[in-house]
Amino acid sequence: MTSDSSIPPLEAVADVDYQVGVIGAGPTGLLVAAELATAGVSVVVLDRHESPDPTIKAGSITVATAEILDRRGLRPAAEAAQQRFFEELRAFAAANGTSLPPTGGPSAVDGRPTFPSTGHFAGMFFRPDLVDQTDPEIAAHSGAAGSTMVRQSEVEALLGAHAAALGVEVARGVDVTGMQSVVDDQGHETGMTLTTSRCPIRVAWVVGADGGRSRIRRLAGIDFVGTDPEITGYQAIADLEGTEGLGRGWNHTPTGVYCLGPIPGRILTVQFTGAPDRAVRDEPVTTEELQASIRLVTGRDVTVRAIHGSATRWTDNARQATTYRAGRVLLAGDAAHVHSPFSGQGLNLGAGDAINLGWKLAATVNGWAPEGLLDSYSTERHPIGAQVLDWTRAQVALMRGDDKTIQLRRIVQQDLLSNTTTTTHLVLATVGVAQRYDVAPEAATGVEPCHALVGRLVGDAPLTDGGRLADHFHTASFVLIDRLKGNLTRIADGWPERVSTVIEDAATVACPDAYRTLTGLLVRPDGIIAWATEATDPTEAGIGLTAALSRWAGAPVRNPPERRS
Repeated sequence: MTSDSSIPPLEAVADVDYQVGVIGAGPTGLLVAAELATAGVSVVVLDRHESPDPTIKAGSITVATAEILDRRGLRPAAEAAQQRFFEELRAFAAANGTSLPPTGGPSAVDGRPTFPSTGHFAGMFFRPDLVDQTDPEIAAHSGAAGSTMVRQSEVEALLGAHAAALGVEVARGVDVTGMQSVVDDQGHETGMTLTTSRCPIRVAWVVGADGGRSRIRRLAGIDFVGTDPEITGYQAIADLEGTEGLGRGWNHTPTGVYCLGPIPGRILTVQFTGAPDRAVRDEPVTTEELQASIRLVTGRDVTVRAIHGSATRWTDNARQATTYRAGRVLLAGDAAHVHSPFSGQGLNLGAGDAINLGWKLAATVNGWAPEGLLDSYSTERHPIGAQVLDWTRAQVALMRGDDKTIQLRRIVQQDLLSNTTTTTHLVLATVGVAQRYDVAPEAATGVEPCHALVGRLVGDAPLTDGGRLADHFHTASFVLIDRLKGNLTRIADGWPERVSTVIEDAATVACPDAYRTLTGLLVRPDGIIAWATEATDPTEAGIGLTAALSRWAGAPVRNPPERRS
């Protein structure tokens, strides 16, 4: 990692309107802003649109995103949003004489909720009965199972309310047209001046979360590389006639793919005709355009009488910023990566960016970030973005209508998605909990072997005090589970205000197997396990914990107590 030593501390950058300017008030921008505000950073969100985007987008979130909301105290709001969605689904099912498929319930193994498996790969849905609910990773990430069916509009609304409650200022109808570095007498970049449609705004840092055509990315001079589109897709809620012969759910045809439902009037089409003409790319989707696509893909004379709200037109253009950071400018969400929307990966990838970036930028602004912390944002998230781009490209390849692709799709369906091992693996990859970062502190090398959990996303676990692990992340601090009689807590006392500690004698009976044998667990504010141990010797465990805290939480505020031999 590179050093941030060339950047003056914040006290040397006092002449700013806000410490951070976030450009873009979508879910990614709002979540970044909320994370910064939680840490006491002054932040403003600027968005060129007068109101939230009304177009229909992702219909659900992944387990990883649901866990982000849970760790910030937003689980009740997400569960309420899911309940509203289910009510619409039930009404749609009843109107069509069908019933809803099972949505999960108590596990037959330990009474915990079952892991949701409503996703798909290239339109081929995962079978819930083929997900191994006893798999350690599955069991560890089932706590947020009741809050994944949350539409993107609902996610944006609840994150907007969350940010507002934290005092975040969101200025809509403000277009950022320019950006210029501010340099001090020593040649150090001390901030950025944003030229906007209202007035200049001086900030110390800029987060570009302004979408796939990001102006911030272009102004920062960051390249956006990838592959050109070969499909045009549409999604809308519309009044349709002539759909009686169409299949519900995802359907592959020789000319493309379509999906009807699961809510009344919702239609999605995919046609392999290349990108739309540039002349209409930014124009609203008309009823005639949507109707032509439906007829092309389905082969039936469906009539579109009206479109409710705004329909979306999209492609499989897959591109990624070469870096997520250029000096005091950082990119997140679609500004950093774009791809087809299959499996709803865009919203969730952006949420992962935001939760990774927020605490690191806050630590930098607040002056306690260890060397290289902010650079680790791009180092950790760029490979994840590249994986998602490849994941979506593979789905496009499997959706083609030629004879060879049809045969390949049949093999994938029959041989890969029809057994427990492969289905479980693909589900874990789809929902974002299989990712892993290289976060082991170098100083711990040779002290004790790096635990297999280090670098992975933490799930949830019941605690002996009757609470849940997720509840201790509401303030975006590090969380330490101490099962060594307070010995680990005494070490963490060297980092007050940064670490929240829970002392337990042992794990509860209902604790997932992945965490049951641990004697110590340190989790970063973004839910990534920074250190874990099963050592029973406090001295041995303490060395590893100290190294992890120094690596991620910076220098101790006061010296940790001397360890007993």
